[in-house]
Parts: sequence; structure tokens; C-alpha cells
Amino acid sequence: MPPHTPRVPRRNERLKESLDRLVAGRPFLDLIENDPIEFPHRYLHPQDVEVVSFISAVLAYGRVPLFKQVIETILKVLGERPAVFCAQSDPVELRNQIRAIYYRMNSGLDLACLLYFIGEVIRRYGSLGELFLAGYREEEPDLALALSRFVDRILAIDPTPIYLKDHYPYGLLQLFSSPERRSPCKRLNLFLRWMIRPADGVDFGLWGEIPPAKLIIPLDTHIVRISRYLGLTRRRSPGWAMAREITEGLKRFDPRDPLKYDFVLCHLGISKACPLKKDRSKCLVCPLLSCCRRGRR
Repeated sequence: MPPHTPRVPRRNERLKESLDRLVAGRPFLDLIENDPIEFPHRYLHPQDVEVVSFISAVLAYGRVPLFKQVIETILKVLGERPAVFCAQSDPVELRNQIRAIYYRMNSGLDLACLLYFIGEVIRRYGSLGELFLAGYREEEPDLALALSRFVDRILAIDPTPIYLKDHYPYGLLQLFSSPERRSPCKRLNLFLRWMIRPADGVDFGLWGEIPPAKLIIPLDTHIVRISRYLGLTRRRSPGWAMAREITEGLKRFDPRDPLKYDFVLCHLGISKACPLKKDRSKCLVCPLLSCCRRGRR
């Protein structure tokens, strides 16, 4: 007799069908305009895409119009070739050009140090991608340890040329979260998704050496809320463990590329197609209604 094959629960089959329908039916190019990934899409050179992606991802917190304005201001300073600007920048010039720009917890010097660190990485390793690959291990199940090594090596760079002392203020450290501190690392996981997932009109697929199955979902408030509606997590605390649990849930539907669902799920919340306050008219037209605990109620 053939070996027994466990049957996939019917609810999982329905959820996979609904998620695949959602991905197939969304106009990605329209959604990009309301997403920080719009900034790297302006550039053609891979190293510029990488640098602008990193800047855009680590500053993507708070209200979208506010962080987009700050990113726009920084990109004007960086010019047509942001990677070249960072690699050739002088710390004194960075201090003078960037210190008047600030965003919430990040002072002008914090932002100048971010660009200085990027420049140092390019000078020492050749690119952000080469630095990440230096800490990547194929045998590890996901990118938790590789991301921790990446952050540790960046923060090992001496910030004295910017702060004029050996100084790591909160506004700088807030840009470099780490799984070692149980952070969900939403913004750095967002950057990794952009770099690693295959080029599909949204993500870039620049780091083809790393399988998309190793990615962990960028855990923002929209993903947390919608994942609870869909039964992808029962955890209360939005940390690295929750991000990993949601990712494992999505692997049931696509083991090789679980994060193909991330962009459209997140934009259900961003676009208010799935609002915080229940709206029957929106629930009734949602492709996920039959699998959504809140929608069914």
C-alpha cells in the first residue's frame, strides 16, 4: 500500500485559495505609490537600489507622509548615484549636509551616521549585500543569526567621525534592531524581503544566493492584526517569535516563497480595505472573508 499522506485541513485549503486570489487580483504598481519601496524603484543601478532600499526601509516607521518627506529630503542630498555619494562622502561634509534633517527619534547626526556607516560598508566590503552574505550560513533555518551578524558588524564601525566621540545614541541604535534582542526587526526584514524575493514588479531579487524560504515576515501593526483574523498567530506580543510563527503559517501555502503574501496583506491595512473599525461593506467584498474570524462575525 502507498504511504499515508496527511490530508491538508479544508480550512487551510480555503485560506490558500483566498490568499492566492488576493495576490493575483491586486494592482501592485498602484500600491507601490503608498509604500516606501517606491523610492528604490526610481533607480537602475543595483548598488543604488540596495542603498536607497536600506535607507527607505530603516526610516519606514510612523506616519507614511512624514517618513516619505524625510526620505525625499535625504535623497535630494545623495543625488543621482546614492551609493557613490555614500562611498565617497567625507564625515565633515555629511555632518554639514545632513545635520539639519531629523525625523522623530533620529537626529540629524543619527541620519548622517547612517549614511556614514553605509559608506564604510561599501568601502570595506563592496556593498551591503556582500556584508550580509559574509554572515549568511546556508545550514541555518532562517535569517535570524545572519541578520544579527549583519547588524553587529555595522555597529562595530566607529561613529566618532560623526559624533566626535565614541557614541551610540538611542536614535542611531533604533535604526539597527536585532533578533538577539527579540525585536521583530520589521524594517530590516522589509529590506531583506526587497533584496531576496524574486523580482516581481515589487521586490528586486538582487541577492539570489539566499532562498526566499529563509525570510521572516516584516511584522507591522497591519500584519499582526490581519494574521490574528486569519488564525496565523495566537501570540499576544509582537516580537521575533510572532514574526517567525506567522511566516511558518504562510509556508503551509508556499514553502519556497511564503512572503509573496506579505505585500498585499500589509496593504489591506494600509489602504483601509481592512480597517480597524469593522465595516460590513468592506468585509463583504474581501477575498479573505470566508477565512477571516472577524469578518465571519
